[in-house]
Amino acid sequence: MKKQTTATSGRPRKRNPWMGRYAVAACPVTAPVIVADRLGTPALWAVLSVAVLLAVTSGFSMRHPSGPGGSPTARERAALPGPPHNLPVLSTYFTGRAAETQRIVGVLRGPDRGRRRDERPVPRVCVLYGATGAGKSELAVAYARDQLDRHSVTWWLNASGPDALRTELLEFAQYVGIHDQESKNVVLMNLWRWLRDQRNWLLVYDGWPAYEDELRRLLPSEGDGEVLITTQQHQGWDGLRASHVELRVFQGNEGIEFLRRRFGIEPKEDSEQDLEAFTRLGRRLGWLPLALEQAAAYIVQAETTVVEYLRDLPGGASVEDTVRLAVSRISETSPAAVDLLRLCTFLASEDVQKTMLMQYRSVLPVRLRTVMADPVTFNRAVLLLVDHSLLTRSGDWRDGSAAYGMHPRVQTLIHDGLSLAERLEWSQAAVRLVEACFPTTPDLLASRPVCERLMPHVEAVIDKLAWGDDADGGLGASQDPEALARLLHRVGAYQEHRCDWVRALDFFEREAELREIGNDGDLLGRATARYAVARQHFLLASLDDAERECRLALRLCDGHEEEAFLRLRASCQRQLGGIMRERNRFSEALSAVQTAVEIYEGQAWREESLDWAVAEQEIGLIHRNAGHLTQAAGHYERAERRIPSRGIQEPPDYTVFRAMLQRDLGIVAQDRGQLEHAEERLTEALTVFGAHRGPEDFETAQIAKFLSDVLRRRSESHKEQARRSLRLLHRRDLSRRARAELDRAERLLGPVVELHRKRSETEEHRYAACLNKLGSLRLAQGRTAEARRTLEQAEAIYLRLYGERHYYRAKSLTRLGPVLRAQGDGGAAERVLREANGIFRAALGDDHPALMAVCEHLSDCASDRGDHEEAGRLRREAARIRRSL
Repeated sequence: MKKQTTATSGRPRKRNPWMGRYAVAACPVTAPVIVADRLGTPALWAVLSVAVLLAVTSGFSMRHPSGPGGSPTARERAALPGPPHNLPVLSTYFTGRAAETQRIVGVLRGPDRGRRRDERPVPRVCVLYGATGAGKSELAVAYARDQLDRHSVTWWLNASGPDALRTELLEFAQYVGIHDQESKNVVLMNLWRWLRDQRNWLLVYDGWPAYEDELRRLLPSEGDGEVLITTQQHQGWDGLRASHVELRVFQGNEGIEFLRRRFGIEPKEDSEQDLEAFTRLGRRLGWLPLALEQAAAYIVQAETTVVEYLRDLPGGASVEDTVRLAVSRISETSPAAVDLLRLCTFLASEDVQKTMLMQYRSVLPVRLRTVMADPVTFNRAVLLLVDHSLLTRSGDWRDGSAAYGMHPRVQTLIHDGLSLAERLEWSQAAVRLVEACFPTTPDLLASRPVCERLMPHVEAVIDKLAWGDDADGGLGASQDPEALARLLHRVGAYQEHRCDWVRALDFFEREAELREIGNDGDLLGRATARYAVARQHFLLASLDDAERECRLALRLCDGHEEEAFLRLRASCQRQLGGIMRERNRFSEALSAVQTAVEIYEGQAWREESLDWAVAEQEIGLIHRNAGHLTQAAGHYERAERRIPSRGIQEPPDYTVFRAMLQRDLGIVAQDRGQLEHAEERLTEALTVFGAHRGPEDFETAQIAKFLSDVLRRRSESHKEQARRSLRLLHRRDLSRRARAELDRAERLLGPVVELHRKRSETEEHRYAACLNKLGSLRLAQGRTAEARRTLEQAEAIYLRLYGERHYYRAKSLTRLGPVLRAQGDGGAAERVLREANGIFRAALGDDHPALMAVCEHLSDCASDRGDHEEAGRLRREAARIRRSL
C-alpha cells in the first residue's frame, strides 16, 4: 500500500471511490454494505457490524492508515464500516482546533429556529473561512469524520471551480443511483430532488472561490441536511442562509503540538531548547499551518535541525520562503521532479491521474518525458515531492486510481516563480497533455466519464494559459500551436452534447477567436469554428447572431470544392435554413436547405450518414411550419427513402431517425385534425424513443408533449359529442373516454413540463411550448386560473425572445383566448384572438392551419355577443382552411 503524505494545512486528498463508485470487494460484507448504504437504518447497520466481524474472523483484514495519511486500497475501501462517504484521510498530525470545531457543531447541529412546521426543510449551512494555508480543509475532514455515524451519507466535493464542482456532483449523483442524462442540468435537478427526500446528509464543498451565480446554482436549496463550505471569502454571501466560522492561524500551543507530532516527539521528551526553537520557527512563519508543514517536511528530509533551518530563512519569512527552500533542495537532486511540479502548476489542484501522465508523456518536454519512461526513477521523483509536502498522492497504482494533487497556494507560488519562457513552456505542455487525453469523439455516451473528469483540467489550462509575443501568431511557445484550438473544439462539442449550450458557446467562441489570430491559412478550421458558434446561438434562440456566424462560415467555404468543405457548406446551408424558418422566411429557408440537398445528391459520400435524409426531413419541417402539410408529408416520406441501407443489423440511430419521421407524420396528422391517426403514429414513435433514449431524453419528451396535446383534443371532441348525444349510455361512455384521455394526457405531460423546467435556463423557448400545451390541458380540466397563469407565462417568454409579431407568441394567444372566455371575459378573449389572427396572417398567410383554431374561437366569441352573422362567417373560414389541407 502506498503512503500518502497530507499536511494538516494542505488540501487533503479524498478517497476515490472507484471512479465515482465504491469498489465491490468479493467478501461477506459486500451485500450488507450495499443494502445499508441504500437504506441507512440502524438495524441494517447492526447487520453490517456482524458481517464485518464475520469477515474479520474468516481471515479478511483491513489496514487503517497509521502513518502520515496512509490510503486504503480499493478492496479495503469497499469494506469500510459505517455510512457511505468519500472523505479524505485525516492527517496523522492534525491537532487543536477544538473551539472552531465546537462552533461548526453549533451551526450545523443547533436547533432550526425560524422555520414553520409546514415549510420544507432547508439545509443548514456553515461557511468556514480563513486565509489560504490556515488548515480549513483538514478541519472540515476532522469534523466530517467525527460526525460520520450521525449522517446517512457524507460526500466531499472539490469546489475550486464550476467545472470541478459539477464533475464532483455528477459523480455523487451516479453513486446514489441517479441515471445519467443527456443534460447535466437534469441530472443535477434529480440530485437536488433526491437530497430533498433524504435526511441527515452532509455535503462538504471544499475550496469555494466566491459566491457567484454559476457556483450558487450548484448548492442544494432544500432538504434536511448540512452543508459545510471552506473558502477564503468572508464577504459576498448575501442571499445564502449561512453562519460563518473563522479559522485563524495556530495558537502558540497548537503550533508547538503540531511540530511535536510532525517530528515524532512526545511532550515529555522535548527540551527547553526544542520548545524555544519551535516557538522561534512558529513566530517567524506567523504560525501559519501550511508554512509550518513545509518547514517541518524540509527539516525531516534534509536531516537538519530547526535552528539550522532558521539560519537559511530570510527575515520576515513566509510560506513562500519555505516552498522556495524545498524546491531549491529538490532541484539539486532531481530536476525532473521540479519539472513535474511545474506541469502540475498549470493543471487542476486535484486528480492529476498517473495513468494520464504516463499514457501521454510523449507530448511533454524531453527531460520529464525521459524520466517518466523509467517507472522506478519517476516514482522516486514523486516520492521526493510528497516527502517535502509539495505534492499529495492518493489512490492505488494497482487499480489505476493513483493520482496527484497540489495545494492551490503551492501552485500559485511555483507559478509566480517561473520566468516567462518557463511559463510558456509548461503552460503549453499542460495544454498538449489535456488535449491528448480528451476524447476525439466527445459526443459518444462512452466518452462522458472521461470528458467530465477532465473538465477541471480544461478549466485550469485555459485560466492559467501563458501568452507570448512570438512568431507563431500568439499561441504561445508550443510545438503544436493548434492543440489549444483542437481542445476548445472538442470541449465545446462535449458541452453541446450535454445540452449546456451556454458553455458550449463560450468554448466555441474562444476557438473561433483563437483561429482568427492564429493560422490564416486554416480556412476549414476557421469556418468550422464559426459554424459551431452559429449552431449554439441557434439553439439559444439568438437568431441574429446565429445568422451572422453562419453566413461568415459560408463565406469562408466559398471557392473550395474539397470534400471537407462541401460537407461543412451543406451543414451551414441546413443551419441557415433553420434560422430562416424560425424567422418565418420560409422561401429563403427552403432555398438554403435545398442547396444542401443538391450538394448531397452530387457526392458519393452521401451514403455514409443520415445527413441527406435529415436535410429532407428539415425541408418537411419548413413546409409544415408554412402550413403546406401535403408537401411536408411528402418530404418526410422521401427522408425515409434516403436512409442508407445497412441490411438486417440497422444501426440504432437509424431506427431512432425512423421514429422521428413517424413523429413528424403524426404532427402533420394532428394539424389536419386526424387525431386518431396522429395518436397511432406518435404512440409508435414514443415507444421506440422510450426504448432507445429513455423517458428523460429531450426528443422523447417532445413526442410525449405532442401526444398529450392530441389526447387533450380527443378528450374535448368526446366531451362535445357527449353533450350532443341523446343516448344516455353512449353519453356516459363518451364522458368516460374523455376523462381517461385527459388522465393519460396529464400523466404524459407532467414529467415533460418538469423536465423542460429543469432545462429552462438554456431552453426557455422550448419550455414555453410545453407551457402552451399545459395551459390548454388545464383548461380542459376546468382549472382556468392555473391555465391563464401558465399561458401568460408562455406568452411572456415568446415576447421577450422573439418579439410581439412572431407567430410563436400568436400560438400562446390562440390558447389564451378560450381561457379568458371561460373566465367570463369575452372582450379580452376576442382582443387576444384578433391579435393572434393578425400575426398569423402577416407571418404565415391566409391559409395556414393555425388560423382554423383562431377562427373557431373568434366564432364562439361572436356568438356570445349575439353576432351570429359574424360567427357563421368565421366558421365558414375555418372550414375553408380545413378543406384546403
